[in-house]
Amino acid sequence: MGLKEVQEKVRKKKRIRRRRVMILFLLLLLTGFGMFMAKSQVFSIEEVVLAGNVKIPLSIISEEVEGLKGQNVFIVRSKQIEEILSHQVYFEGMDIKRTLPNKITITLREKKPEVNYKTGGTVSLLTREGILLEVGANLLEDAVTLIDDVALPKLGEYLYQENPDKSDLLEEFRYLQERNISEIRFLVLDLRDMTKVKTSYKGIDIWLGYPDSLKEKLNRAINIIEGANLMEMKGYIDLSDFENPVVFPETAVESPAENVETPVPDGSGN
Repeated sequence: MGLKEVQEKVRKKKRIRRRRVMILFLLLLLTGFGMFMAKSQVFSIEEVVLAGNVKIPLSIISEEVEGLKGQNVFIVRSKQIEEILSHQVYFEGMDIKRTLPNKITITLREKKPEVNYKTGGTVSLLTREGILLEVGANLLEDAVTLIDDVALPKLGEYLYQENPDKSDLLEEFRYLQERNISEIRFLVLDLRDMTKVKTSYKGIDIWLGYPDSLKEKLNRAINIIEGANLMEMKGYIDLSDFENPVVFPETAVESPAENVETPVPDGSGN
């Protein structure tokens, strides 16, 4: 091995040694800085700001998060706060923002009531999935009014725990209701019999039959009402046979001689 090779090997070892020393120094520095931030009173939480809550009482939350004060702003974890608030029925989730040196902001996400459910003259509020949020509430406008004979569960539990098909149908109906851009609005969903699902528009009962093809059936109902200008009609539209919808005006029921099942055009020219 020549002199130059030996010198190069020595220089390489020195570079490796310096790099190792530098890495060790940085690790010690970071460790020391981390311990300082974790133990320093400068970063002890002194202020907790709550936002985003509409239904969850601020006073209750304030009392429950009071215990966060004095903890380190870096160490406190969202799961710890979620455990504090998880028993609140409307609680869905949250976002935490840390503002140095000693402040955290908790923005709550709440479950949204979107369904009216009347039982025994009392209005209860549900999510679109059927989770019970409130009993003895005011009727929500522009929501789904659910008709059924199912007993109320405990707060925070699903109305249709034993019938997920109804839960799925309720959620789908609310989804379609939200995205309906026509002036024909369906606000009622009757799920007492899943072979005879019903909704309504003003004085028109709409028989949907089985819960399949819900979107297509609701669109057909809209086309029939708009296409035949039936907005003020009283009676029913039977969509149980999707290909051959039938309209029964109330006057036809009152006049037996004219009581004939007549398919009505759906507005598409067919």
